[in-house]
Amino acid sequence: MEVRIGYVAQALAIYHNTPSSTFTYKRFKEGPYEESLAKAIEVGRRNLEATRRILYYNAAHGIRLYRLSSSLIPLATHPDVHIGVKEVYREELAELGAFARRHDIRLSMHPNQFTLLNGSDAVVDAAIRDLDYHADILGGMGMGSDGIINIHVGGAYGNKRASAERLLSNLPRVPEPILKRLTFENDDKTYTAEETLSVCQRSGVPMMFDLHHDWCNSSSRPGIELLPQIAETWKDRPMKVHVSSPKNDKDFRSHAEYVEAGPLLVFLKACKEEGLDRLDVMVEAKRKDYACLKLAEDLSSVRGIRRLDGGVLSM
Repeated sequence: MEVRIGYVAQALAIYHNTPSSTFTYKRFKEGPYEESLAKAIEVGRRNLEATRRILYYNAAHGIRLYRLSSSLIPLATHPDVHIGVKEVYREELAELGAFARRHDIRLSMHPNQFTLLNGSDAVVDAAIRDLDYHADILGGMGMGSDGIINIHVGGAYGNKRASAERLLSNLPRVPEPILKRLTFENDDKTYTAEETLSVCQRSGVPMMFDLHHDWCNSSSRPGIELLPQIAETWKDRPMKVHVSSPKNDKDFRSHAEYVEAGPLLVFLKACKEEGLDRLDVMVEAKRKDYACLKLAEDLSSVRGIRRLDGGVLSM
């Protein structure tokens, strides 16, 4: 089984290089519309340039899994600011996508926790605008359906079961370019792995299993026991999971700087026994690229695991 390990948004090893520079709506309103629009667009270009440097770094270090920042284009989804992402950044996005494909780097995105498809009509409308922006980024890069957009099932709103049903009833409102990329993730407080799996099975949307969230918000069955059903939701796409370690016992939900290899190793062995050809592992740790490469190094010290590249293992 091949295991690809990646990280989120920023490569800490690259000095002074953030893909998430901001341009607030407050600043936008301070100047004439066209002038402020040009400034917002330029901030987006700088973020895409920072992303280009990160992709070069990933290719040089053998990291073939990377989550793009959701803050690449500031104000892109604000109703009073109109930035046609795919048109304005056509050349930049095409260049980034071509590079990622050439170096076999799987890209993904993860909108914030307010992007919910099971809320009020206004909340869902805002979520679809946000998801459309993310789909425009990945579509503009020419990424296939492996380039996923991951969100949580959503809020409980006083009745988890009814809220999950609301999500399912809202899915027909979601445009196909979004739906083909969508995944649902179990969260650390509300929807357990088992509940999320049920939603995924009924909707046909792949399930993003988060190991740490499963420890925080456990199902009646351990997440690892659900592995065969979770893997089935991915069909012909490589399965992807999120991993992190608790910061400490008191602050258990927060992410530590690095990821402990031991608990993940148990899950990897189960995936191998399940017959998976490949598993993509997204590291959600404070030390980002450093944590990604350290985890690959730690796992490669285990007998039977061979490191093929910086963030790629065989077991």
